[in-house]
Amino acid sequence: MSSWNTMSTLDQKLLQTILVKIDSNLSQGILPVHNGHLKDLSGDADVLEYLLFMKKEGLISGDLVTKGTNSTPFRMTNIRLTYLGIRVLRS
Repeated sequence: MSSWNTMSTLDQKLLQTILVKIDSNLSQGILPVHNGHLKDLSGDADVLEYLLFMKKEGLISGDLVTKGTNSTPFRMTNIRLTYLGIRVLRS
């Protein structure tokens, strides 16, 4: 998680909140978890940006849906916590 400190624009508290919400949705059997389930957590911020960062850091896994000829990220679905994500959530 070395990038957590270098990416000052991302709020670590929000990252933790997103992990909790993903875990909660999975525990409740809400499948597939997608970025639409999480958009209310981020206020003005783009939750997809946070999810892409979390996937890059290995905290979550999921399928990225892109659109357009330049493959612009559109949404993420089938979001799951990785082992590392579970450890961060429980710490």
